[in-house]
Amino acid sequence: MVLKGMMEELHPESTDITFATWMMYNVPGMLLCVFIAWFYLWLVYVRCSNIDHNIESKEKIHEIISKRYARLGPISSHEASVIVLFLILVFLWVFRDPKFIPGWASIFSSDTKIGDSAPAIAVAFLLFYLPSNIRDLNSRPLLEWKTAQVKLPWGVLLLLGGGFALAHGAEVSGLSTLLGEKLSSLNVLPPGAVVAIICFMTAMITEIASNTTSATIILPVLNQMALSIGVNPLFLMLPVSVVCSYAFMLPVATPPNAIAFESGNMRTIDMAKPGLVMNLVCCAVQLFMVNTLGVAIFDLNTFPSWAKLSLHTNMSAQNISGFENIVVNASQYLNDTLLT
Repeated sequence: MVLKGMMEELHPESTDITFATWMMYNVPGMLLCVFIAWFYLWLVYVRCSNIDHNIESKEKIHEIISKRYARLGPISSHEASVIVLFLILVFLWVFRDPKFIPGWASIFSSDTKIGDSAPAIAVAFLLFYLPSNIRDLNSRPLLEWKTAQVKLPWGVLLLLGGGFALAHGAEVSGLSTLLGEKLSSLNVLPPGAVVAIICFMTAMITEIASNTTSATIILPVLNQMALSIGVNPLFLMLPVSVVCSYAFMLPVATPPNAIAFESGNMRTIDMAKPGLVMNLVCCAVQLFMVNTLGVAIFDLNTFPSWAKLSLHTNMSAQNISGFENIVVNASQYLNDTLLT
């Protein structure tokens, strides 16, 4: 979401990142990483361990899971309605502009811009309107405001919004340009080496900062850096936005890490060792994916027209700012001269 928001903010003309293209790019890599993680954990903690996996322990585990599943009971009308609305939302997101076929958004005029927020708002409205019991139209709605007020993660919304504001502020102030120019010295390296270095650095940063915070700070700088060295911004931003979620080493990295750490009575080193291996392996998988599937889907080997437009706009803004500074300095000089 941070990447998509950044692209809409920094490159309004770009339409490359959609739910369909995002899934086409990430699902194969996700499956590969999950398989590698399973095989590595099985190899280290099952095959090479001295734990006795007897039949009684397996039956006990099956019994516990069965009891917990039985407590859930049958799916209620309320739950079924929410599931249907969620599937409708996913369908609308994926097929709004899937690229390989005309999306449903194409039925509207070209002057009307339909984004991914339109289906989300429509489904949210239905949640507040539709009854929780389809047999009783007077029953309470699927979602009540007091429930949304308590359960909705407002902090995430504020963090995302603040991140977009921070990115815009860094762009307007010239901070992103300055940092991008400082990092442009990396253009002596091949683009593949540059993205590898940045991915491994990001994997370490996201261990002590949340993935949203890491992406919010890093992506605007990478965008300006890519423009400075003449590389498709997505070639740097796409893998890094995924790597921001590769936090497997420390308990404080993500809430799931903390839960697993506490539940398993683990030491920090017990999580850090396999986590480091998974960080390195998953980063390598991401580098492979961006240079193969990413190039095929997003044409990352070319400098797109929307990036050229953004580069031209930034240069024009800098020239105007420089001209304004000259005028201000000249005016100040004349005032000082006349006063003396």
